[in-house]
Amino acid sequence: MNAILGPSGCGKSSLLDVLAARKDPSGLNGKVLIDGQLQTVDFKYHVGYVVQDDILSGTLTVRENLAFSANMRLPTSVNQQEKSRIVARVIHELGLEKCADTYVGTDLNRGVSGGERKRTNIGMELVLSPSIIFLDEPTTGETLILV
Repeated sequence: MNAILGPSGCGKSSLLDVLAARKDPSGLNGKVLIDGQLQTVDFKYHVGYVVQDDILSGTLTVRENLAFSANMRLPTSVNQQEKSRIVARVIHELGLEKCADTYVGTDLNRGVSGGERKRTNIGMELVLSPSIIFLDEPTTGETLILV
């Protein structure tokens, strides 16, 4: 695990975007190597990327948000039963069992805690079983330990 630390506005998110191949590298010097190899053209489709702000639907439960991500992003060759197993595994790995069937919540309707929201956001990427996951501001809401 590596961390990029610095004050607000110093370019941490921009650097992360470049490393994750989510920003046009035009005008930049250098190369990004993964295990000593140049990134492949489709690199960004094989890694997870959790943005700073929530990308959850507040009117869905934690489980439904994860299932939505699995249904939209996993290959069609993965059947529904396997997708459900993947979602259950991610819920367990992130300790979301107690709130799995709780609505995430909206500005008008209270839902899960801030930390549970953040872990659900991370779970949206983990359903893909990425070999690398980039987390922008992963500890917003609570202390998070990644193992």
